[in-house]
Amino acid sequence: MRRRHVLSMLLLAPLLIAQPGRAASLDDIRANGVLKVAVYRDYPPFSFVKDGELTGVDIDLARAIGKKLGVAVNFMPITPADDVDGDLRNAVWKGHYLGGGTADLMLHVPFDRELARRNDNVYLFSPYYSENLAWAGSTVPNTTWQIGQESIAVENDSLADLYLSALQGGRLRSQLQHYPSAQGAVAALRDDKASAVYGTQSELEWGLPAGEWRLGQPQAPGLLKARWEIGMATKESLRDLAWAASDVVTELRQSGELAKLFARYKVSYRAPDEH
Repeated sequence: MRRRHVLSMLLLAPLLIAQPGRAASLDDIRANGVLKVAVYRDYPPFSFVKDGELTGVDIDLARAIGKKLGVAVNFMPITPADDVDGDLRNAVWKGHYLGGGTADLMLHVPFDRELARRNDNVYLFSPYYSENLAWAGSTVPNTTWQIGQESIAVENDSLADLYLSALQGGRLRSQLQHYPSAQGAVAALRDDKASAVYGTQSELEWGLPAGEWRLGQPQAPGLLKARWEIGMATKESLRDLAWAASDVVTELRQSGELAKLFARYKVSYRAPDEH
């Protein structure tokens, strides 16, 4: 899955257009008995299909929020647009031109001040996880500038790919092996088709057997953001839903249940304020 939206800083979202049939408040959602949640399609370990059922970190988190709010959860899997502005437009405030409506809540949204400024008809809130780029292989360089001649698997057009392709004037481009998904890049390391893999730490942890490769976070000179916070989004008009969902996330985090939820998918939990 392409994660280029982490870097997107270009488009300006149009003004919110009111449409009939949308929940106007948390009370409406409770009266209807259903919370509609947008998640990314085919994005393990956060949202993916296994044995015919949606599963993953974000799926379990959404269900925990729904349970605390006393409503059922219906999922709206979305295919990423060119950037997160498009994802917010399609999933939260306007809807895709092919139809399908909008969700009440969207998970796995970069919690970014500039993104929030550009999308003033969407409310970004409750960062629940801190993501970062990581390296897996037989050894881990202290900095990406120290990468040697090894072949490196990356997801095509991902942040890891774009960064390494530009590093030191493109010195590493001939060493990069491109795969259509992070799962494919991780599989290349497992199958000895690549010497290392570079990508988000959560995807590396989920895809690699524990203890067989070294995993680390080499310094990344020149990268504007090597770590970013992941949160949620809803319509500007649904701030009461945001406040209630934030309370649930705070409760899950303080009780340790959020860390256990991540651990189910072999992902080490890193709180948003951990640096």
